[in-house]
Amino acid sequence: MIIRGLSIRSLATVFCIFCTSLEPFSLSTAAEYSAEEVVRMFDERYDGDSSISDITMVLIDRRDRQRVRNLKLYSKDYGADTKTLSLFESPADIRGTAYLNFEWNENLRDDDSWLYLPALQRVKRLATSDTSDSFLGSDFTYADINGFEIDWYDYNFVNESEMVDGEDCWVIEMIPKPEFKDRAEEATGYSKMQSWISKEKLVQLRGQAWELRGNRVKFFTSSEIELIEDVWTVKRLQAITTRNDRQEHASVLQINSIDYNAEVADDLLTTEAMQRGLD
Repeated sequence: MIIRGLSIRSLATVFCIFCTSLEPFSLSTAAEYSAEEVVRMFDERYDGDSSISDITMVLIDRRDRQRVRNLKLYSKDYGADTKTLSLFESPADIRGTAYLNFEWNENLRDDDSWLYLPALQRVKRLATSDTSDSFLGSDFTYADINGFEIDWYDYNFVNESEMVDGEDCWVIEMIPKPEFKDRAEEATGYSKMQSWISKEKLVQLRGQAWELRGNRVKFFTSSEIELIEDVWTVKRLQAITTRNDRQEHASVLQINSIDYNAEVADDLLTTEAMQRGLD
């Protein structure tokens, strides 16, 4: 689960999992923030003006069998807007598959997204109703990768202090506002979400999302958190899908390397570049 800045900026900026390096909060200072202010601080943190990362995606079925996919992710800011390209390098049956997302910083403007499948040799534009679908067979949806609109939700503290892996966290519940309920549910496929945000690092350590259909609940966990080029970076993100409290399958996104403020050419972040692919 990835808030438009809370990906858990996302895989799109490696799944909204980055955040700025800040001094630790004191509990007295932390108490001064509302739940929405915490989310906005997370969203507005510095995560570089661009990035290039090598990522491994692992898909795990209910029998614990694994499929491994490797991709490269390019991301670049244009003012408050962001463009991101995910390009799959292996295995052979998915090589050249590409996903391009333009994240606009306008509340009422939907993101623009395209998917390129080499077997079809064409670029498909994704509708808003498609963003709740699985991201190339994983437990992450396109909405998880892109992030969601902060202004569409109401925020409340479930707990203002809960320890996760030795870190004090805010636990925040996110429920769509009545006027955005239909739009938010169509875009994400979730009825509500919760996020555990570290007070010291302003990074999401856990997430939970309730699907609208199938009595399914997703659990997100972040680990291998490192300070890279002054950016707190989650290098491992796992999503587990459960149904009636039993695990169905899981997915892992592992960042093998990341280079912040790297040079990313504008013509790379285009539908034409998606079709050129790796060849």
